Amino acid sequence: MGYHFDWAPIWQHRDQIASGLLVTIALSIAGLLGALLIGLVVGTAGASRRRPARVAAVLYVEGVRNVPLLLHIYLWFLGFSALQLPAFLCAAFGLSIYSGAYAAELIRTGLASVPAQQSEAASALGLKRWTTLRFVIYPQALRAIAPSLASLASQLIKDSSLASVVAVGELAYEAGAVDADTFRTFEVYATITLLYLLLVTVSSHLILRLAPPATPGRRHG
Repeated sequence: MGYHFDWAPIWQHRDQIASGLLVTIALSIAGLLGALLIGLVVGTAGASRRRPARVAAVLYVEGVRNVPLLLHIYLWFLGFSALQLPAFLCAAFGLSIYSGAYAAELIRTGLASVPAQQSEAASALGLKRWTTLRFVIYPQALRAIAPSLASLASQLIKDSSLASVVAVGELAYEAGAVDADTFRTFEVYATITLLYLLLVTVSSHLILRLAPPATPGRRHG
């Protein structure tokens, strides 16, 4: 017997799937913002001239990314259980900590790619260290690593599906619930596959569009 496709149950459960998609988007944004904040601090420390800062950055990066993300999510979920924090926050924290290690390496690499003359010129103009980083160094570094950041965001969106193990109602979790109600496994997972594909594609293009624009070079006549 051939398989008879039936997409009607998917439409009937569209609100449930849409709810999971919104949670996935929120979880991904929270995880990405947390990862960028951590990556900015740790990545800057990793590019520092001070040895203690570099050592601390290396310890964080190696210690975090060598532990599977699933364990991070379980760890923070169980660790925060005494505080009775929502599973969403625990999952977002786990994603931020884990992805922050990769973001730190990207930012450290981006900072290293900026010529030292840029800092020297800013210092000669009397700019303070933080002002130089904010307006001179960081924009150039972020522009250099924008494609890698887009890749990191794409991976984080896909990794957010692991939050289903702590009952966060994101897309994969809701897909499992719909599948259990309808027994239309192929239709359910084909639908969320397309949604993940759309979400990852849009986010990647958005990050590349938001990257700081290249500074126009000086024309020589």
